[in-house]
Amino acid sequence: MFFKIKKKKEKSANQRIDDIHRKINAKKNKEDFDSIMEFANSVLEQTKKLEEVRGPLSDEVEHPLIDVVRLVGRKLQTQYLTNLLYKKTESELPSLFPEEVLFDLRASLSLDGKEFEDIINELKEEKTVLLSHDLVLPWSWRTSRLVNCIARIGEGRVDGPWRQDHNHCVDLWLPMGIAWVGGGNHSISTGIIQGKGSITPEVIYDISAVYDYVHCDGVNYYWKEDCFKISPVKNAEIAAIFEIGRLMKENSISY
Repeated sequence: MFFKIKKKKEKSANQRIDDIHRKINAKKNKEDFDSIMEFANSVLEQTKKLEEVRGPLSDEVEHPLIDVVRLVGRKLQTQYLTNLLYKKTESELPSLFPEEVLFDLRASLSLDGKEFEDIINELKEEKTVLLSHDLVLPWSWRTSRLVNCIARIGEGRVDGPWRQDHNHCVDLWLPMGIAWVGGGNHSISTGIIQGKGSITPEVIYDISAVYDYVHCDGVNYYWKEDCFKISPVKNAEIAAIFEIGRLMKENSISY
């Protein structure tokens, strides 16, 4: 009997520790999210003031908010690119897919059961994503594969300059301009490191309609209909990029 009571108390203590860690993480996420959103709104307002004086930006000019998306995403991109420097075999970071760092894309987002894929719009157009410039998020998980790619790919090396091949799979989300990597993670990582190469996404989705169903406050993602909680924020930068996408939609801005 004593043993069972002790085990129960130990479990309760562990739960309390987990609760404390969750609260600390949520507080940090909220602080980082709010700071990023303040920065993004400042860039947007400054751009509007300049446009009042100099006239609106031409269609050929990227809006500064696209640069903010790239800036926010660099932290996550760099974390994943450099992680294998400290791992002998495999990464311990979670896979870098939307459902891991955003929220479950199969979750219902409305009372009538609509899911993410029911709301987004696949675009029948072509864009080019620059590895040296745009926000591309590969997940290199195997140290030996990244070592091999860096050693082989490049001007004058065994496999020659970086180029897109059948192994590379990228989905591009608009309006933010975030490219999720589904295949070719290690070689794409190498292209980003070298600042070389470009990719034509396999598919382009405009997720603008999702903002009519979901909002984020930096702590959780919620239904807009009745504030039902979809998921806690897993990554402050991705949450901020998601909400910067709302600013872009509201101001007719897109990558």
